[in-house]
Formats: sequence, C-alpha cells, structure tokens
Amino acid sequence: CFKFCSLQLGLAHIVHLYNHCPGPEWNVMCRGCCEYDVIRCKCPLQGTPVGYAVPCCRNAINECDPCIIHPGCSIFENCKRCNNGTWGPRDDFFISGQYCAECRPGWSGGDCLKCGGVIHKRQGHLVLESYPNNARCEWTIQVDRPFTIELRFMMLSLEFHHSCRYDYLEVRDGDSINSRVIGRYCGNNRPAPVHSSGNSLHVLFVSDGYKNFDGFFATFQENSACSSSPCLHDGTCILDSSYSYHCACLAGYTGKRCENVPVERVCSLPPRPANGDHFLVYGPNDVLIALQYLCHKPYELSGGSQRTCLPNNTWSGTPPVCIKACREPRVSELVKQKVLPPQVPSRKTPVHKLYSSDLGQESQSHSPTKAPLVLSQLPQGFHHLYTRIEYECASLFYHHFGSSRRTCLKTGKWSGRHVSCSPGEGKEAHWPWLAAIYRPSTKGTGTKHNQAFDWQLVCSAALVNQRSLVVAAHCVTDLGKVFPVDTTTIKVVVGKHYRDDHRESKGLQHLRVASIAIHPNYDPNTLDSDIAVIKLLDKARIGEKVLPLCLSENQDEEVTSAQGLVTGWSPLPESSLGPDEKARVGLVHLADVVPCEQQYARNGVPVSVTDNMLCASQKPDYGPSNICPSDTGGILVLPVKGESKGLWRLLGLVSFGYDQGECDPDLYTVYTRVANFKDWIESNMK
Repeated sequence: CFKFCSLQLGLAHIVHLYNHCPGPEWNVMCRGCCEYDVIRCKCPLQGTPVGYAVPCCRNAINECDPCIIHPGCSIFENCKRCNNGTWGPRDDFFISGQYCAECRPGWSGGDCLKCGGVIHKRQGHLVLESYPNNARCEWTIQVDRPFTIELRFMMLSLEFHHSCRYDYLEVRDGDSINSRVIGRYCGNNRPAPVHSSGNSLHVLFVSDGYKNFDGFFATFQENSACSSSPCLHDGTCILDSSYSYHCACLAGYTGKRCENVPVERVCSLPPRPANGDHFLVYGPNDVLIALQYLCHKPYELSGGSQRTCLPNNTWSGTPPVCIKACREPRVSELVKQKVLPPQVPSRKTPVHKLYSSDLGQESQSHSPTKAPLVLSQLPQGFHHLYTRIEYECASLFYHHFGSSRRTCLKTGKWSGRHVSCSPGEGKEAHWPWLAAIYRPSTKGTGTKHNQAFDWQLVCSAALVNQRSLVVAAHCVTDLGKVFPVDTTTIKVVVGKHYRDDHRESKGLQHLRVASIAIHPNYDPNTLDSDIAVIKLLDKARIGEKVLPLCLSENQDEEVTSAQGLVTGWSPLPESSLGPDEKARVGLVHLADVVPCEQQYARNGVPVSVTDNMLCASQKPDYGPSNICPSDTGGILVLPVKGESKGLWRLLGLVSFGYDQGECDPDLYTVYTRVANFKDWIESNMK
C-alpha cells in the first residue's frame, strides 16, 4: 500500500513535548522538522483506503512526504507493505509493531512474510494461499511415537514444470532438509497420500521470481496399523508397533482379520407376498433375524407385519397376504355412520339382460349357491373391498352434505363424496327451545308505570318446560347485584327464527314473566353459580317451533364430549344481514379449566374457574360458525346419545369472556355448568 499516499489533514507544528504526540512512546519522534498529520494510503489494486496517524517530514516545497527518508527523520518509515495479508482500518505500528490486521492462511508476522515452523499435533493442516515470488517456507510435522504421519493434499496449484524446477513443494521422510526425499510436487494434480516411516515429516515450499498461483492445502494426522480398522466382524485391533497389529475376534470368528465366519444354520428366505414385498432385518454379525412385510397401494396387509427366525430355523407365524382394502374416511363427530358387511354388487347391462332372458330357467338351475365370504383380518381403520358405510347426521337440526352411502372400490378409494354435517346451515334449521330475553333499552323513554319501553334483546334462555326457562343470572340482575330485576322489565319471546319480528310475526309467542329465582350462591363479582330460573305467567304452546330442552340425567354427570353447540342471539344486530339475520350458531371445543385459567392469565385477565364452570373455545377446524360466544348470552347444548334422535340436553350458559377479543376462535369463553344445578332447577320448575 505504499505507492499512493496523500496528506489528508495538517495540524500545528510540534514545538513542545507532548503537545501533539499520542504518548511518551512518541517523544523521540517529536522533532522540529515534523508535524502530526494523518496519512492515508490507498492500495492501487483493491482500491481500499487504509490510514494511520504518524509524524511526517516536510520537503523543500513544504509538502508532507511520508514515504521519503529525510535527514533527522529516518526513524519514520511511514508507508509499510502488508505483503500476504490485509490492512487494518487504522494502523499503529509505531507503537505495537503490528501493521497487518490479518495474514492470509500460511503467513504470519507484522508484514505477513513469515511462513513455516514446527508443528507437533495429532492432526492439523498446512495451507499457503496466493504465495508471492521468491518465497521459501519450511515446516516440520511431528507426532508422538510410535505413530507415523499420513499427509493428504486437498488442493495443489503451483507453476507447472515436468521436473518441478521453478515453484515446488518437497516432502522429506524425517525432520530436516537432509532427510530422504519422498516426493517433489507442482502443477494442479493432487498427489497421492504421503506416509512417513517415523514420527516426522519435513515439508519445503519454494517459489521463483517469475509466476505465482493459488498455493496448496494439505491435512495430516497420526497414523498406525490400526488407523484404518483392519479387523472385520466387530473385531478389536491391538497395536503391537506402529507397523504391526493383531485382532481380538468375537466368539466364533477366526483369522488374522477375523475374516472367517462361524458356520451356523439360518432361516431360508420365504417368497415375497403377491402385490407386496418384505424387508430383511439383520442382527449382530449380519445374521438375518426377522422379515418386515408391506403391501403396494391400494393393497393392505392382512396378518402379522413381522415374522422372526426361530431357533429351529423356521419362521414364526403365517405368511401375511396383501388384499385390496380402503382406509375408512374421516368424518366429524356430528356424523353417524353404520358399517355394512362387504357385498359384491350385481349390475346387469342391457347385454346381460338379453342373455339372461334367453337362458331363462336353465341358467338359474345351474347357478351355484354362493358361499358366505370368508374375510381375513385387516388393520384397524381399513375395510375390505365392497364394504359399504351408511351416513346420517346425529341430529335433525344438522344439514347433511355429501353422499349418504359410500362403497370401497377396487382402486382402494371410496365411491361418492365426502360426508359432513353442519349445525344450522339448512333453510329450516332452527332451535325450538331458544328463547329471546328482552330488557328496557337504556335509550328508552318509558317508565315502569306506563310500560312504554323501548325493548332491547340482551340474552338467550333455554325453555325447559311450558312455564320455565333457565338463563344466566347476570341477564336478569343489575350490575353487581344479587337480586332479580322487576318482572315487568323482562319480556320473553319463543318460536323466534329471525331477529326481525316482522319477518315471522305469525309463529312468535310473547310470554309474560311471573317470577325470577336467582341461585342463592350467585356471586356477581366472580360470576360463580351464574344461573337463574324464570317462571312464566303465560304457558308456552308446544309445536314444531317451540319445544323444551332436556336437562342432564344426573347432577354429577361428567362432560366427556369434545364438542358442544352454542346458539343464541347477539345483543347487537348484524347490519349487513338486515331482516334475514337468524340466531347465531357455532361449534366449540370443550377444554380443561387449567389451560383456560393459564390463557386468561397470559392475557392479563387473571380469573378463577370454579367447579361450577366450563371452558370452551371455537376452533376453526370445528365447522362453520357465525357466533362470538363471549358477546352473546348464548346456550351450550349437546345432542342426546342413543335412540333419542333429534333431542338435545342443556350443558351450559354463557357466563363471561374477554372484553376485547375480536372473537378470536382460540380464546376461551366460560360457561355455567348447568348439570351442577339440576336439583335446584327442578325444585324451581314446580
């Protein structure tokens, strides 16, 4: 970097010691003829500027000339070469003597001109990149006795000559330049691995003054007769000297390298199954011990998938077979299915019908009686060819999509379309036990005496008989209170399918309230025991659109289903739907109270979920939904199992959720566990 230097900044002349010198090390350099300037050198090839602060001397025309030795300033050799390395961003070689930031591999020293040395390691490498002209480097590689050295060349790029006269790498078997020459190498062809006879190698690199190339890279490691693991069949190599060894063989194996295999009988290889294959499983000493069977698609394995070689040289079990089968389609828990036994279908084309009519009774008299099919066992979740599955929805209020019957075909696929059931998707789907609870609007102008209320739909309740409703206690109490509101401020509507009463005014039943019973343990702060019973003054007329909802069979019933259905009216109408808005509906996934409490705590809303509560979240993969439970005073229900098709039971009442959750389907809503209050509800229904 010495060919292009320029003065960037000039400061005042140095008159007194320490005025401009970086430290006491510079005192000897601070003379009257010098100034403290910043010198920047730019490498002509790379164009990278490097700089350092040094005193410089003025020439006859008052120019700072740092690269010329002046009388009295001969100590300043400002522009240094960094021959085989890179400059640092700011040099301080006058203080530390190091002016190269980093040397290329193989070079060392402040000017990156040193190479070679003694290396005593079990393994390592030699590397020299972009070597200069007129270079000479010597290495001595040493390992401990009695090991020898193996030297492998990864890359070689030197000037070529048939006798390697100009640039070359010379390897000698020993520790000096006087040791026996193993080989001299040049050009681009990698030499074969070099092995020493003792524990040292001498490596010499020489370049002339004409051309230079990329250099070389080689690795070395200590070597012995056991380095290449000469013993077979897991034998152990024991070193007698660096040149000789013997093998300790496992039981039954003999020979210098344990190459003789003990004679023993093994199971003969059985044939592969038709439409399948088997894989060989080997144990110690490469002995065949088992077979693993599999089948090609669309075939499935019937029988055991593995057979083992027994001590009497026979295979365990019986050979499995590959038969055509279909994997059972996955359906939602809302879909009921019935598996029918395989039955070969009988289809007659016009040609078959023609021949059948011609043959008449003769064909019937000679047709053999079909024997019942003998079916082999298949893995769980697979069905035989021509197996049929019939589907229906678990409830009349679910809408069925896809095929009602599917058959396993020879291709390994099922006929028909995928089956699913969605709640509330059909045109006539409705929830006949759902009641709308109205309270006076805060914007209304009516009073208790004139009854001229502006009514606001606030919650949903469940009709449990003709004169009783079950509802969350917070729907019929004031904030923070445990006493019910006046019965005249509650209005109940059943038989409601659309939010807009004018859409279906004929089927609606407006019912008056006789009394409201709040559970005695209701806590408006924690919302524990959040449940109430509304007794009706008017008797609900039972019909297609008005039916009561079942309670749980017993008070201590555990919730085992993974799914529930939430229905209810949103307090705020959906403007985009207008008069066509119906009751909201969606599936939820029931969860344990522990992850429920943990999620609320993570979101900065610590709550206590009591034994009187349930937790559930909407999962996107649990079917369509247009309900946000935490914003809806909704009802959580489950279909009644068994033969009671179309009946539902009351599971929970929406109690509380997040204030601002944007209806995230992963957030939990907390419900009142209705089963815990069965006796209390029934006592207040009388």
